[in-house]
Amino acid sequence: MQLEPLPYHVAVAARLEAVEPDLWSWFRSDAFAEKYKTATTEDLLRTAIRLDRSGPNERRYALAEQARDALGLADPITLHQMQDASGTPNAFLIYMPGEIIIAFVGRILELLDTDAELLDLLGHEISHYKLYTEADGRFHTVERLLAWLMQRDQCPAEFAETWRRNRLYTEIYCDLGGLQACGDRDATVRGLVKSLADFKDADAASYIKQAEELLAKGPGPSRGTTHPELHVRALAIANAETMPPDEFDDLITRLICGPIELGGLDLIEQQRLGDLTRQVVDRMLSESDARNDHAIAQAAQMFAGYVPPTTEMLPLTKLSENLAPSAVDYFAYVLLDFATVEDSASRAALTVAATVADELGISARFRELARQELKGKRAILSGLTSRAA
Repeated sequence: MQLEPLPYHVAVAARLEAVEPDLWSWFRSDAFAEKYKTATTEDLLRTAIRLDRSGPNERRYALAEQARDALGLADPITLHQMQDASGTPNAFLIYMPGEIIIAFVGRILELLDTDAELLDLLGHEISHYKLYTEADGRFHTVERLLAWLMQRDQCPAEFAETWRRNRLYTEIYCDLGGLQACGDRDATVRGLVKSLADFKDADAASYIKQAEELLAKGPGPSRGTTHPELHVRALAIANAETMPPDEFDDLITRLICGPIELGGLDLIEQQRLGDLTRQVVDRMLSESDARNDHAIAQAAQMFAGYVPPTTEMLPLTKLSENLAPSAVDYFAYVLLDFATVEDSASRAALTVAATVADELGISARFRELARQELKGKRAILSGLTSRAA
């Protein structure tokens, strides 16, 4: 298994570069300030204990270098133990270009008592460094830009959601890096359970079974802010080496993002919703019964310079499995608006809209909304033929 940035990382970087070109250029050109490096070094001297290469630390450094080598890196490593032992057992990367700095928190080194478990933990943290240095720092630019936007007043919701999901995907990426470093699926899951639950007797096979039971019940997308829930991470690790890449990406999308929800769009879904809307409008206005000056003018309000298709379009692909109820309603109303934009053409146009709704897999909801909104207009509704949901 070769660790690569996940498709979500690649898509977010491309989207940010497209929608915020000035900010993107600024963060790409803004090298790490010397002030930051100095402050970070001083903070570590104050709050952490640097681990020398002696005694039990000799093994820890050897494992850290083994994990680093497995991930294809060669930068020097420094390990620290944070002085505050009250926090949840954990570890984190302190990003400093040219040096891999890992800090341990609480009793994490006591909990992870096998080489494989410690290799996994070290591989996870080193993977943060690997991601930040990939593609000349492209994905670190994403993290810094989104974090900066999150600190602004009235940060747009789609940027906030993109920041959240990007953090969750990054944790999955780093879990896969830990798995690559240790080569032991059970050790990776066991280490996660031990650290997150502060539970020394964790059993990997038992927890994977529990996570699969939860998945079968459809728990919905992750609600995590910076880290996915334990079952999400365990399922990703359990399937990483056996699923084809496309199926694995679909699984992670289902676990982290869920179906498209109108009130919770990130930048990627926002773009996807816009593209799908254009396809739906094109499909409807490719039919002469729905195409008129009023409908074209309405489409031009949504898409600047809109020109309807000049050739017949193929039926659209069913979308309903990927849409939350709010998004289903959105597309139903888009179709209904275009069907009723001109009274004299609305009956024939409504038939076209119903056909497109059938293609999208939102037939039942479209007909329900049409009957609600057009109540009392029997002449128009006579074009709404019945169809099973």
